[in-house]
Amino acid sequence: DDNRAEAAGFYLRFAQMWLEGAGGVEAWRLGALTDLETLPDYEQGWGYWGGTRGAPVDEDGKPIFYTVPKTFAEAANDGQRWRWCLNQAKEIDPSLADQIDFQFADFLWSQFGVQTMADYGWFFGRLEAEERPSGEAGTWALHLLSEDETMARLADGIKRFPLPEEFNYIRIWRRLADKEGGLQVQALDRLAGVFENRRQYPKAAEMLGRAVALTVGDPQRPFRERLQQIVGNWGRFEPVGAQPAGRGPTVEYRFRNGKKVTFTAHEILLDKLLTDVKAYLKSSPAELDWEKFDISNLGYRLVEKSQTRYLGPQVAQWSMELTPRPNYFDDRVTVTTPLQKAGVYLLRADMDGGNMCFVILWVADTVIAKKPLDGSKVWLYVGDAVTGKPIPKADVEFFGWQQERRNNAARPRVISKNFAEFSDGDGQLVLGRDRLPQDYQWLIVARTQDGRLAHLGFTGIWFGDRYDAQYQAIKTYLVTDRPIYRPAQKVFYKFWVRRAQYDMPETSDFAGTDVLIRLMGPRGDKLWERTAKADEFGGVEGEWEIPADAGLGVYRFAVQLPDGRNVGGGAFRVEEYKKPEFEVTVKAPEKPVALGEKVTAAIEARYYFGSPVTEAKVKYKIERTGYTESWYPPRPFDWLYEPGYWWFAYDYDWYPGWRSWGCLRPSPFWWPRSPQPPELVAEQEVAVGPDGKVEVTIDTALAKLLHPDQDHRYRITAEVTDQSRRTIVGTGEVIVTRQPFKVYLWVDRGYYRTGDVVRVEASARTPDGNPVAGKGELTLYKIRYQDGKPVETAVRAWEMATGEEGRASLQIRAAEPGQYRLSLKLDDGRGHEIEGGYVFTIIGPAMAGGDDFRFNEIELIPDKPEYQPGETVQLQVNTDRRDSVVMLFVRPSNGVYLPPVILRLEGKTAVFPIPVTMKDMPNFFVEAVTVSDGKLFSEVREIVVPPEKRVFNVEVQPSKTEYLPGEKASVKLKLTDLAGQPLSGSTIVAIYDKSVEYISGGSNVPEIRSFFWKWRRRHHPQTEHSLDRGSWNIVPPNRPGMNDLGVFGAGVVEEVASQRAEALATNGMEERSGMIRFFGGGMGGMAPRWRAMAAPAPMAAAMADGAMDQSLRKGDREALSAAEEPPAESVEPTVRSEFADTALWVGTLNTAADGTAEVSLDMPENLTTWRVKVWAMGHGTRVGEAAADVVTRKNLILRLQAPRFFVQTDEVVLSANVHNYLKSAKSVE
Repeated sequence: DDNRAEAAGFYLRFAQMWLEGAGGVEAWRLGALTDLETLPDYEQGWGYWGGTRGAPVDEDGKPIFYTVPKTFAEAANDGQRWRWCLNQAKEIDPSLADQIDFQFADFLWSQFGVQTMADYGWFFGRLEAEERPSGEAGTWALHLLSEDETMARLADGIKRFPLPEEFNYIRIWRRLADKEGGLQVQALDRLAGVFENRRQYPKAAEMLGRAVALTVGDPQRPFRERLQQIVGNWGRFEPVGAQPAGRGPTVEYRFRNGKKVTFTAHEILLDKLLTDVKAYLKSSPAELDWEKFDISNLGYRLVEKSQTRYLGPQVAQWSMELTPRPNYFDDRVTVTTPLQKAGVYLLRADMDGGNMCFVILWVADTVIAKKPLDGSKVWLYVGDAVTGKPIPKADVEFFGWQQERRNNAARPRVISKNFAEFSDGDGQLVLGRDRLPQDYQWLIVARTQDGRLAHLGFTGIWFGDRYDAQYQAIKTYLVTDRPIYRPAQKVFYKFWVRRAQYDMPETSDFAGTDVLIRLMGPRGDKLWERTAKADEFGGVEGEWEIPADAGLGVYRFAVQLPDGRNVGGGAFRVEEYKKPEFEVTVKAPEKPVALGEKVTAAIEARYYFGSPVTEAKVKYKIERTGYTESWYPPRPFDWLYEPGYWWFAYDYDWYPGWRSWGCLRPSPFWWPRSPQPPELVAEQEVAVGPDGKVEVTIDTALAKLLHPDQDHRYRITAEVTDQSRRTIVGTGEVIVTRQPFKVYLWVDRGYYRTGDVVRVEASARTPDGNPVAGKGELTLYKIRYQDGKPVETAVRAWEMATGEEGRASLQIRAAEPGQYRLSLKLDDGRGHEIEGGYVFTIIGPAMAGGDDFRFNEIELIPDKPEYQPGETVQLQVNTDRRDSVVMLFVRPSNGVYLPPVILRLEGKTAVFPIPVTMKDMPNFFVEAVTVSDGKLFSEVREIVVPPEKRVFNVEVQPSKTEYLPGEKASVKLKLTDLAGQPLSGSTIVAIYDKSVEYISGGSNVPEIRSFFWKWRRRHHPQTEHSLDRGSWNIVPPNRPGMNDLGVFGAGVVEEVASQRAEALATNGMEERSGMIRFFGGGMGGMAPRWRAMAAPAPMAAAMADGAMDQSLRKGDREALSAAEEPPAESVEPTVRSEFADTALWVGTLNTAADGTAEVSLDMPENLTTWRVKVWAMGHGTRVGEAAADVVTRKNLILRLQAPRFFVQTDEVVLSANVHNYLKSAKSVE
């Protein structure tokens, strides 16, 4: 009794120990029962899992609540031990009861509070638009939650569930809040936060009001301020950008509770501010005061610093009546201002009975644009901000300054330059380094006699010389018989030393050349060097026996020409490895899954010889992201330019229905990328079934509710550990879509002229890439526009059916000019009719410049997908503004430009010719800039000039796909050009055990076409302009502003549309992949030279430790347990001893005139998958490669198993595993 406080303190510290590393997102650790008798081994950890995990759940998906056990020894897990320690402290010292209950409620809130769903704030904001949302939406409405239930992000997703009385943190805090003294105020604070997060603002206000009544002075202030945020009248401006003059700029105003707001606008004297800034810098101040020359933050100077001398007269004042939402919810309105004249304005909002706030409005009639030009020059354009038309004779002033330190002066001095130039008749100026030194900061101001004013800066000047790179390289391509070896094994290798240059002749420059080969060890030490003569294709073949005591690591070959030039090499690895016996894959459902349904995917662990892993555990996690189908019709050079490189059509999300029947264009490399972060849906650890599979169920109902307007990708990552503690990781993806399949339509040219033949192609595919056969009707619609909205008139219709490959095609004649839409409505015969569509133009003399068309703001459409030197690109330039001015930059490179061509469109479309030369291979760029309605638009198009004469098509045809051990096998090869005509060349053939790629991380040989020819010019647009301005809400100093309420306070109804649009843009740019992707897992009289490698060294077959006999399936189990049946017939065993990692190596195999060759071998006795790879080389560095997989397997296997290593005096268990895949039982002795 004398030490009760000390004893209670001990139990509190003991309880805290259980929470160490197990609180918050790590609470799942409390589910384990830590062994207190044995020191722990090193933890394996969760490694790659990462991310934020929800509260743990049981096998039924219900949240785990830790109850108090009767004794410490009876605790089922560490969570119960923690509760027992807390309970002991309360029993020993009752005065700690409230403190312990408060801490327990904190833990429960951290696990089951609605704030665990903070990533979904925008969604819950949407639901609050309905006071009593019904159906599914009502299930997820935060403000409808009762106090005995909650919504939280759990380990298997977001759920709404009841809170048992013992674990109801709201009830606990309410009890403490009703108890005078002690933790009363802290409990009210917690309750206010809970109700704010639940968007139950009246309850939050009640809790804060009670806290205000219980406190005084400084402790009272935060409660009083939070209460006022809920019940007071508030408003604030949303961010706003520059807008065109003559339209009356608009701004979004967000408010809470208020019923009336008054707006007052003052003109800002921008020209006076710029003049004062120049005068200050010209005065060469001893110490620079940045606030005196800061022109980037006008709101700070006018509101924070009260520099009213730059505030002109009041130009407008008006009031707006507001209708607030009940229960203190926010709303938002669009405010249309009467400000028509160009200028800069300070707009003030005074909420009746509430706060004051400001925003800067930029209203522009003039634009200044700037780009770097070749030759250390700068290009400037001065134009009308609304129409984009050039402004000739604009007075463009340049003011630059820098700090300079001379003669070791104590302080630097400010020096400046000031001059002016006039824009030319096209609104352009071009100035060089002599006029605009690069080490100055420049302010550029454009004025006109009729009062226009625009400025750009302060800004730096970057001079970049355009480098039109030409591809010329000498490269060495190394092929080894496999990517990884053990000591004492033999390496077979071959080099090709080649020149890669687009305009080179059909020769082999290094044929017959003596080259020096040097092998470097893992530490960079030279092991040997030797000289060899290259064959007629520049090839050098050799072999090397790895010493038994060779060091482990990466070995590198280096190749040197006789003139001393190093021309590359290649690498392979030497490791003491044991090949993985199994791989892990994730398989999606065979039939498409509709959004809102439950998805069942299968995680499968299977030995490389095809049998399942039967005794193992799998840890898996499921992550969800938005998904946009990214299939594009294949073209021959997808490997060089990425799939869809030729896609002509633009995204017309303004066209009714386009999001349903249209196809998003591919994301070029110069677009900014913002990957959507994944949402963690579930994490679990389960046992693998007897068939080597684990089924994973994903409920997509919540995804349908959260994101109904997009498709979804579920990525499953599975980590399988077998009985030998060998761990293999595999991943896969399941796509859940709104439609069971998608219909793609496209045409063979970018646009057509009257009289051309239009080839229409169609493809129907499921999300996992399977073809869809169906029948439908293809309709050609002519489009006209009425009040800016498209009106379609059917011109003609054709029956169209997709065959077993899901493809169809049709040719039609381009009869009349106009804008057209093709529509194919395809019925798959299963009750699904899906539409695919495509918009294109036919131009002709009667088109009148496309006046009746509608386009995106700027489009560049070449007439063909690819070009060859000597051809001409007929580039169609489209704008949505009639009679636009377009600055067309041809062949920009790396952000540097040649002077533009100024196009003055007559109507909305024009065609500009660009001749293609040999120097343009493999690509060049065209960039267009136009200005419309206060915005500058830029578009880049890559023109593709592929190296058609530098690639082979390679075909590989094994005689079978499955072989028995030791069976005869053969492989046929064929080389052709892109048109299918046979070609001759030299090839390398390697057949090796595919499982070694898991050890090596893949092949050590790069893809040969990419190695020699995957080179492209690069360009990223560089444009700086004066319309790129924005401003945000400004709160006066020492005055409160409107804050968000709780973690979901930022979500309002009006935000949802922009959220969806942003998600579509992000997904359209980033989420492009197929449904399932696995990461896991006779010779014409010639004398070929190859080595069949059935047995370079005998070694034990590597199989999985402790794999369960497949006979444990139900039928086999019954057969084996039937004691009355006679014993099965014994089988004479065949001992397999001829194992190999490489089955075949042919370093030089020249094809016949018809492009064919063939190799044969006896398959090794490994039970595994074999990778067949072929590389081809021709004169002129024409290259190609192909691969195929074949399997060796048996139906009855006895595997001997031993530990991977052991030491003297160890007790070793040797085991034998039997696999019987025959229909009848067999006796094994």
